[in-house]
Amino acid sequence: MKNIRFLTVVVIALLTTISCKTDVELQTGEIKVIDLAGAVGGGKIVNISDVADDIKYVALETTDSSLIGERARVQVENGRIYVHSRKSNTKDIKVFDIDGKYLFTFNRTGRGPEEYSRMSKIEIDNVTGGFIAFDIIPSTSNSKSLGHFKEYDKHGNYIKTTIMPVIDPGRLETVKRFSQTLYISPVGSNSTAPMKIHGAAFDTLNNIVFELPLTEVPEYIINEMQEEIIGIEGLGKERKVFYTLPPTIEIIKNQARIFSLSNDTIFTLDQKLNYYPTYAINRGKYVDTSPDRSNISYVKGNHINLDPESYVESTRFIIMDFIMRNFAHEPYDEYIQGKNRVITVPRTNCYGIYDKQTGFFNLMNQSVKGKLGFREDLKNGPPFIPAHISKDDFASALFSAVQIIEHAEVYDVKGELKEILSKLKDTDNPVVAIARFK
Repeated sequence: MKNIRFLTVVVIALLTTISCKTDVELQTGEIKVIDLAGAVGGGKIVNISDVADDIKYVALETTDSSLIGERARVQVENGRIYVHSRKSNTKDIKVFDIDGKYLFTFNRTGRGPEEYSRMSKIEIDNVTGGFIAFDIIPSTSNSKSLGHFKEYDKHGNYIKTTIMPVIDPGRLETVKRFSQTLYISPVGSNSTAPMKIHGAAFDTLNNIVFELPLTEVPEYIINEMQEEIIGIEGLGKERKVFYTLPPTIEIIKNQARIFSLSNDTIFTLDQKLNYYPTYAINRGKYVDTSPDRSNISYVKGNHINLDPESYVESTRFIIMDFIMRNFAHEPYDEYIQGKNRVITVPRTNCYGIYDKQTGFFNLMNQSVKGKLGFREDLKNGPPFIPAHISKDDFASALFSAVQIIEHAEVYDVKGELKEILSKLKDTDNPVVAIARFK
């Protein structure tokens, strides 16, 4: 898929959003600027003690039932540790208590009425601690394919199946709980007609209560996203597929943050259904507007963009991963274990941290060459970058047993990390680092 350019927002135009009943004007107010352009060429090492009051390490219990699979990622929520991973073609979630004791595995793949397909996208319900499974494979109702999701309680027991609200054109895909009575979902990536909205909030009765407006996209991006597919449909009809950029939606406490690769504005939808621009990333001259993509890659190019999959936010801080390309001051190689060999992948990524209290933005230098994240100056652990920050500001990251062992061969680790290390084998489950952010 082609790389997508950003549109720097210098002046944010008024948009109009439409609820299910009445027109609702975009709320306006103070828009804080995250000055990426001003930070390029600088940067410093940031200590974990600058952003967190404490960090603790938890060794996850290792048993035959609790073994973590590949591509593991962690989140801490509601006093539990959830580890998403994959074994063969199956995704599951191992659930541990806050001290690392294994509780159970959530995996309800199957073809039964209380199960979901292997293609499903699983979210942790940040309100209840349960599970939400959006099934990519649609159900069929009244001859129309409909998306649906299943809900489970915090013990993994089935609660109910909900058919997604219908939008036309397009389809809502994936879902997150926004509050006790609200869900929110982005649109899918394509439809047979131009999209009218970028997502919707809906209630427990399946009524759409707010439609997320399309963000402005320059014409050259629209032309690039649009692809014409000619095939045999019925009597040789021509089918045109319109591509869009589904926004990233993150639930931050009692608000939803919405942003997209098509512009540099981070929007907020609160639980009173007020929708407004909150932050604008100033990329200045580091925006690419050229329609020629032949020389653009993840390591080369005359522009910088945000990786929306790595956005995390606490009460005070926003942490973002930027693809720096030609402007990386600390390019590095990532080593990935392939089936028969180690693969070297060049990277230009650099994390930045924005302090919402002071308005200061800083690019983060590597405290260990080739390792991104905060310098762990509290217990001398590995560089820390949170994969998730909970609603009560607990930031979590996952380290394999081998990573911990190899780090301790060079650095004098302290506290419970040193105690964990004394018992740790390289075949054990990962260790979770949990930092309490300020």
